[in-house]
Amino acid sequence: MRNSHGSNGVFNPGYSRDSGENADPGVRKPRPKLSQVIVTRPHYQQEDLNNAFNYFKPKSNFFQEALEGMRDVDTKSCITGLFPIFQWLPEYQFPTDLLGDIISGITVGVMHIPQGMGYALLANMPPITGIYTAFFPVFIYFLFGSSRHNSMGTLAVVSIMTGKVVYNHSGAGSNYTNLEVGTALCFMVGLIQLVMCLLRMGAASFLLSEALVSGFTTGAAVYVFTSQMKDILGVTLPPLGSRFEIVNTYYELGKRIPDTNLINLGIAAVSIIILLINNEIIKPRLAKLCIIPIPIQLILVVSGTLLSIQYNLKDSLKVVGTIPQGLPAPQMPNVNLFSEIFVESITVAVVGYTISVSLGIIFAKKENYEIGFNQELLALGAGNLFGSFFSCFPFAASLSRAAIQYLAGGKTQITGLVSCSLLAVVLLFVASFFEPLPRCILASIIAVSVQGLLMQVKDLPQFWRQGFFDGVTWVLTFVSVVFISIDVGLVVGFALSVSTIFFRALKPYMCKMGNVPNSDVYLDITRYEGLIEFRGIKIIHYSGGLHFASRATFKNTICQFLDINLTEEIKRHKASEFVEADDAVKFLVLDFTALSYIDPSAISTFKSFIKELESINIQTLLAGCSPLVFEKMKKCNFIGGEENYVRTYPTIHDAVHFAQKQLRLRTGGAVETIQEVRL
Repeated sequence: MRNSHGSNGVFNPGYSRDSGENADPGVRKPRPKLSQVIVTRPHYQQEDLNNAFNYFKPKSNFFQEALEGMRDVDTKSCITGLFPIFQWLPEYQFPTDLLGDIISGITVGVMHIPQGMGYALLANMPPITGIYTAFFPVFIYFLFGSSRHNSMGTLAVVSIMTGKVVYNHSGAGSNYTNLEVGTALCFMVGLIQLVMCLLRMGAASFLLSEALVSGFTTGAAVYVFTSQMKDILGVTLPPLGSRFEIVNTYYELGKRIPDTNLINLGIAAVSIIILLINNEIIKPRLAKLCIIPIPIQLILVVSGTLLSIQYNLKDSLKVVGTIPQGLPAPQMPNVNLFSEIFVESITVAVVGYTISVSLGIIFAKKENYEIGFNQELLALGAGNLFGSFFSCFPFAASLSRAAIQYLAGGKTQITGLVSCSLLAVVLLFVASFFEPLPRCILASIIAVSVQGLLMQVKDLPQFWRQGFFDGVTWVLTFVSVVFISIDVGLVVGFALSVSTIFFRALKPYMCKMGNVPNSDVYLDITRYEGLIEFRGIKIIHYSGGLHFASRATFKNTICQFLDINLTEEIKRHKASEFVEADDAVKFLVLDFTALSYIDPSAISTFKSFIKELESINIQTLLAGCSPLVFEKMKKCNFIGGEENYVRTYPTIHDAVHFAQKQLRLRTGGAVETIQEVRL
């Protein structure tokens, strides 16, 4: 037996060994004095405790509870649940909140113009559709969205994924235009999100771990940056396929460097330098003086358009081209595309929702309110469905715009309403002004806008420190996105995230426990010193679920802790010359206080395991089973039935007392016992 409480077997709670570098091994330092807790009670077996306090299982009737819940719901709660605007509108403070929303709305609306057009090109859609996407769906989100600070509209990652779908289903050899594919995708994404809402799948997206989201968005940022290089250099690339596109892009760019348009490259370089100077130098200093940032992106777009008009650059550079002025007429998306893009739509729907909700949670925590996971599915689904009739592609929340919206004083989704009003003016009166805008300026804005996402590569060491699985998930997701494709990267990342949960469940936390002298406290002997292990009794703690996938690990680990090979031990006990050692384990106490779930297959394995232990004279005792685990065991005739495989106790201490009592009876009192103190 391990003796870690002194050479004479006496534990002194007043002192502890100094583990410092220069500590004298013979010197002990005083422990902090602990106050005593005195409790006097009999030692219980679980059934005795249940009988003493009339244990019963609450009856559950799903249909009756549903009917009672429906009766309790009034009209007011239905309206506020469906339209979250009525939850915060009564608390709205005029005029302070309104002033902040107006300033923030104008600021974000200005950002929408260059970002919308740039991200539309990223989605292989006409530039004006980016402004449509920042206008029509946002009205719907204003009514149904539960996040008060998310800035909805175009998003780089979603635009990239949209661009891949558009590229795969339009162009040469296809009967569909880019606009038809984009709007059909928007419709299907909205429909899928609404179905997810009806199925109450709001929390399912959190199967996407932080490591997955970080690795995926960082890889997507590399894709975004790479996709803009052709417009920055002013070259044309051939179709590159949907796999290994980034590698092929840089290979083709390398061959076409001699064909670089120097005027195009010069304008792009100047734009990038201006944006970086603003982001790294001017913006941080200005933020200390004014909450409203310089609309540097809009300034570049307007300046570039005026420069193009003045010097007639459309003859030597790629420009945005025709932009229709006014609002588009509603039109039904092409239904023939729905079946072709269904699988790809699921990916876009989940990614857009996950990013939006993750962002919404950040601001909700800061401002002390809650968002509804399923309500967000409703808002995004309804917004995408509505927007698909007005030439929109899928929308989501943007981190960069949301941060500006929050810092500029935005309090509610009235900010979105203000930005939509500004965009309406642009669509009705100003849109055609941007037709001569060089595309290299939009490419520069997009390339610099993903700077923050690219810097997420610094998070990798942190994920490695958090755990091996998190680090592997980040790396493989990133590598899959960059070197294969975005959709494959997402599938790889999702599979790794789910596998992480599975593998961690396969190896639950188990440890041997020892007693804190003169107490009923039991701790992990590998992490604490001075604990007592009682002769003939082995106490093992189990944390997690016990099911078909973890039952083998459970059995093998217990055998390791008991230091036995069960098959050989059974044979040895059957031998006629067998003599049992004096210090052999007679009782196995399993601490199930942290056992969250046990399934019938695990119970079946457990039954046979207990019989095998009994054949080598080891009796199993269970301690601390939760009511759900206890009821499942009773239902499977594991306890309380005719066979009654094991005894159950409410605490480890009760089980150990029973074991000590039995050992004293067998040996005539010649065993160490727990000191009978009032605990």
